[in-house]
Amino acid sequence: MMKFLLLFMLLISSAQAQLNIDRWQTPEGAKVLFTQTKGLPMLDVQLNFDAASSRDGDQHGLATLTNTLIGTATDQLTEEQIINGFESLGSEFSTASLKDMAIISMRSLTKKDVLRGSLSLFSDVVSRVEFQQAYLTREKKQTHQSIESAKQSPGQVASLKFNELVFAEHAYAHAKIGNKESIDTIRLQDLQAFYRQYYVAKNLTIALVGDISKVQAKQIARQISHGLNGGQKAKINPVVTPLAQSQRLHIDFPSKQTHLLIGQTGVNRSHPDYHALYLGNHILGGSGLTSILSDEIREKNGLAYSVSSRLTKMKSNGYFLIKLQTKNSQTQQAKNIVLTTLKNFVNNPIDAQKLQDGKDNIIGGFALETASNLNILTYLSIIGFYDLPLTFLNDFIAKIEKIDTKKVQKAYAKLINTSKLVVLSVGEKN
Repeated sequence: MMKFLLLFMLLISSAQAQLNIDRWQTPEGAKVLFTQTKGLPMLDVQLNFDAASSRDGDQHGLATLTNTLIGTATDQLTEEQIINGFESLGSEFSTASLKDMAIISMRSLTKKDVLRGSLSLFSDVVSRVEFQQAYLTREKKQTHQSIESAKQSPGQVASLKFNELVFAEHAYAHAKIGNKESIDTIRLQDLQAFYRQYYVAKNLTIALVGDISKVQAKQIARQISHGLNGGQKAKINPVVTPLAQSQRLHIDFPSKQTHLLIGQTGVNRSHPDYHALYLGNHILGGSGLTSILSDEIREKNGLAYSVSSRLTKMKSNGYFLIKLQTKNSQTQQAKNIVLTTLKNFVNNPIDAQKLQDGKDNIIGGFALETASNLNILTYLSIIGFYDLPLTFLNDFIAKIEKIDTKKVQKAYAKLINTSKLVVLSVGEKN
């Protein structure tokens, strides 16, 4: 009975994962991905510009400041008018800036008058941006506060330092919000120049998910991109160079626990070993309390409440990271066990039952990954922005199912060099 139930759930998961995605390009050069979903009278729109912190150059924090100030003013509207405009329509507006991707989002009801008003306001906010000194001064002050706050958190200190070590001279290395010195040098004209260069149609991926037709989706995408300059697509950043040697560092910090981070350069989503690495990471440390690392660190030795591993996937390669917190006095023991566990994982095939359990866990939960408009929107943005095949999601389960223990081991043996890891600890030294 349980086997039948599991099979039934997997079939449902596979069926729900079959997303119908349409892709085209607007006359201005913007890439568009659209999935129609029925039943909920909502439309989610996400604009993804290649205009994030990897485009900062020497002015660290410029991309984040530019993105944050979009929505504060246009050539005709104040911040208050923009906020009240979206609220009166019952619509949501937001911005976010990562290392690869700068995001501007909107959610609206699909009722004709509401959608028309929301899209008109959204298009104006995106294409008729006016950067004003009062808002820049406010955001600089808040950024300075965030920078100072990060210095008081051992977790943030560790995260920032790990990025510096693993990405070295690459544009991913610095903090997205910059530092006090770089923020102080940024002027209005810098924001304006950055916006003109990167917030253009040819540097844009539009993701649309909701209860509208493809004809409507084409009209909406055109309305958005038509207001932008055509511009040029941003040049591809260089690939992150793997570490030439091990980087071991301890940072003294007055805290009761030590943050331990161990990792190295990773891969992107188009890497041929992506699915094997994804499955392997799930088994090693990505599945929470059922993972190999959790069993070694938490269950057998009681060294940490939780331990995890992850693979970040960015255009120029992300990183592989194992992360935990432990008592200061147990740092060396935890470090030794993590390194031994990782070495064993790289050098030996996974137990067949662990492999199957990992597959079942991933496949059984995959339906949840496409269960909401917002989740679908995220995947459309990823597929479009990273130039993945439209079948990326639909093929995911089939590719996971085909992976055997040798393929996982081979993928990790190629990726992980245990003699060239970043090993970083932040806490009181014993």
